[in-house]
Amino acid sequence: MNTTQSLSADVRSVPLVNNWFAHIYLMSPLTLGLYTKHAHLAMLDSFIDDPEQHLVSSNTPELLGGPFINYTGDPADMARFRDETMERCALHLRCADAINDMYQMLFSQAKGSGVPALYSQVDELIRYGVDIAYDVSKQPGARFIESIFYNSPLNAPQLQTVVLEKASYEPRTFVLSTPQIKNDKTAVTLSLPFGDPLWDELYAGTRDPDGLAERLRPYMQEPEREIPLLKGMLEPPKPAAADAEWTRDTPRIRYFGHACAMIQCAGVSILIDPLISYPNEAEIPHFTFDDLPAHIDYVLITHPHQDHVVFETLLRLRHKVGQVVVGRAGGGGLADVSLKLMLESCGFQNVVELSEYESVSFEGGRILGAPFYGEHADLDIRAKLVFAIEMNKSVNLFFADSNPPAPEFYAPLKAMFPKIDCLFLGMECVGAPATWLYGPLLQKMLTRGEDQSRRLDGCDSAKALAMHEYFNPERLFIYAMGAEPWLTHITSILYSEETTQFKEARVVEKALRERGREAELLFGKMELLL
Repeated sequence: MNTTQSLSADVRSVPLVNNWFAHIYLMSPLTLGLYTKHAHLAMLDSFIDDPEQHLVSSNTPELLGGPFINYTGDPADMARFRDETMERCALHLRCADAINDMYQMLFSQAKGSGVPALYSQVDELIRYGVDIAYDVSKQPGARFIESIFYNSPLNAPQLQTVVLEKASYEPRTFVLSTPQIKNDKTAVTLSLPFGDPLWDELYAGTRDPDGLAERLRPYMQEPEREIPLLKGMLEPPKPAAADAEWTRDTPRIRYFGHACAMIQCAGVSILIDPLISYPNEAEIPHFTFDDLPAHIDYVLITHPHQDHVVFETLLRLRHKVGQVVVGRAGGGGLADVSLKLMLESCGFQNVVELSEYESVSFEGGRILGAPFYGEHADLDIRAKLVFAIEMNKSVNLFFADSNPPAPEFYAPLKAMFPKIDCLFLGMECVGAPATWLYGPLLQKMLTRGEDQSRRLDGCDSAKALAMHEYFNPERLFIYAMGAEPWLTHITSILYSEETTQFKEARVVEKALRERGREAELLFGKMELLL
């Protein structure tokens, strides 16, 4: 009998949608066309006009993360890819035009009178998935019924591919602004939708690796080259690290980098914002996939940003996850896409939505969702939560990048949990402007001043110290803000003590330590027994 084999822990699985690194607004069939038209095609046209300027800009540290394509091959390759995109995504581009046209029609015609007659002016492609209405201030708008679009031709899993490549110490280049149109000859590309159960077989293990390779043959671009490579990426699953499981009644917290932490107690494992590094990917000490338990009871996602909803990690964990807990999207707006629908389309079977101050209970504890303020450029986004996790009477707060107007906005949470063991907080206090992420979705353009004032930012030192004073936790931990070496391909943040974010974090750390309190700016890994 063949021994079980699975994908080696040091093989990356890079998820792509139409050859661009997968993030939530490419996964939702409602927003894929808007991003394709207003971000991707715009960048491609700009690159084709002046490829040299893009290369110079994409390699200028101050411009890292900007809309610059970093491609050193023949610029004609990008021209061909643009033409292929316009053909391959024609329906999604029509959807983008339909959405833009609908909003312009509403702005010009919906002045307070009844709206039923306006539906006939909406493209049939989206007409039956929108609910046109006014708000109480007589402002017109449209609510999108997103589930309809997941059951329409706009849902395009055929655009999803995954590149399997060996992890290395070589820094990964920023991926959000450059399509991956040519892969290394040592990589395997599988045009296999993310929701396909074959991924679970590849990650969890199979006793028939030859058969699995053959079943994957139709999804390969060059099967005669890629099948031997794929087989070379399979190995008998390594046993989890001896201490990956945790059955003691004392809670244990492990920090995996960025905003990813795991808390375990009495055999229950909860993983927050999964973003896991690979072995052989960084020289600094860090936990990897090998340090995860065989089963993860709960995965919590705090908010829909590309460094917190990481499909590269989520797809690899799917077979071992019990429940995924997310915020309940409810606005039906373009920016407030449903994480539940998205994850279900990716094959997750048990996704639970919570609204603010709702909870999920388990033996010995509960997970409570609380409001996530700020950090979303002042858009009405509801699929976001911070989490209070109670395990064996220990309470820990995971606030990610929440940036409340004042700590008192969390009065109900403080009343429920007057004693806090640990507060985990993000301090990316600079943040990108609104258009960096949301520009392709906006139906009225922002002035530069408006754009710069509406940022994707977390707490600064004054706010962090106020939050500490309000909750009075035993310990304050500040996330590394994407600076670990395995994060820069999606955060574009280069570690430096001279950057504003780290200076502000050190102010907090120093101020609290001078008062005899525990405070730490995290980096790489941390383990704590409570």
